[in-house]
Amino acid sequence: MSLTSLAAYLVEDEPLCRADFRQTLRAFPEIRLVGEADNLATARRFLTGQPVDLLFLDLSVGRENGLDLLEKLPRRPLVIALTAHPQHAVRGFSLDLVDYILKPVEEDRLRSALEKARLRKISSPLQPGKASLLAEMDGEKISLEPGDVLGAESMGNYVLLQTPRGKAVKRATFQQIRQTLVAPLFLETARGRLVARHQITGWRRDAVGRLLLQVSFGPPIRVSRNHASHILADLEKDPIP
Repeated sequence: MSLTSLAAYLVEDEPLCRADFRQTLRAFPEIRLVGEADNLATARRFLTGQPVDLLFLDLSVGRENGLDLLEKLPRRPLVIALTAHPQHAVRGFSLDLVDYILKPVEEDRLRSALEKARLRKISSPLQPGKASLLAEMDGEKISLEPGDVLGAESMGNYVLLQTPRGKAVKRATFQQIRQTLVAPLFLETARGRLVARHQITGWRRDAVGRLLLQVSFGPPIRVSRNHASHILADLEKDPIP
């Protein structure tokens, strides 16, 4: 099935956000919005009786976590998460979501997420819970979920992955890893380097004015001049708690 026939459902508790999202979605006539809900109970009843291809899911629905909905569905659709706070989406890694979009949703960002959904649909059915990365640590093969990764750094034909258990190595291009460790949950601090957004505890400037990110798993990470403005804009948009 191609992207032109994807049936979609929206879960968002804020009426204005739903209206804004519908307006943005009008730029993509290939996506057919078949329903929407402002709470998880309504969404679960609809999706149980009428499965869809694609779910746009707010991660904070009233006092509920939107991800709780996925664990109660008999058939899980492709999911694009909508969030105002990227650190709240970390749990979604283990559920193999397609992408995460910061609200308010911008048309170009939505286009990128829909392209990922199209590729998922073409390549294979969604297989939730499967490890996304097979890497090597201390001479042994290990399976890693994206949520296990604290940071990543390109090393030619390999990528070094920082994890709570230590460093792992994966044979892959940095571009391939970046497709798995998606924004906004991972930030690119320099060419060939990523850091998990929820691992950032603060930031400061060094003696020559270079941006340094304080992280929970090691020494400060220096941000390249080309990436500093983007990093600061992200941190100002969603301050570190």
